[in-house]
Amino acid sequence: MIDKAYAITDEINKTDLNKRLLEIKKEIKNNNELKRIIDNFNKAKELYEKYNVKDDFIKAKKELIQNEILKEYIDIQNKINILSIKINNRIKHITNG
Repeated sequence: MIDKAYAITDEINKTDLNKRLLEIKKEIKNNNELKRIIDNFNKAKELYEKYNVKDDFIKAKKELIQNEILKEYIDIQNKINILSIKINNRIKHITNG
């Protein structure tokens, strides 16, 4: 069973989706503007969670999702997360019964 889990992980890592995610990560790492947008969002999110500061959070979130590169990154992450949930549910179903 463990070998099959590793095989699934290897297959996911080979997908075009994962390859694109890695490309975007590299692009973000090398782009100060993208890093600034992410940093602003994280700071605004923290203020929102601690002190309910909504305006800055909404503004930062809009800036984040209006950027095509960051929008694509979030979309790919969501697709991979959904795939992970489906795989986990399938494994749970198989192991429980």
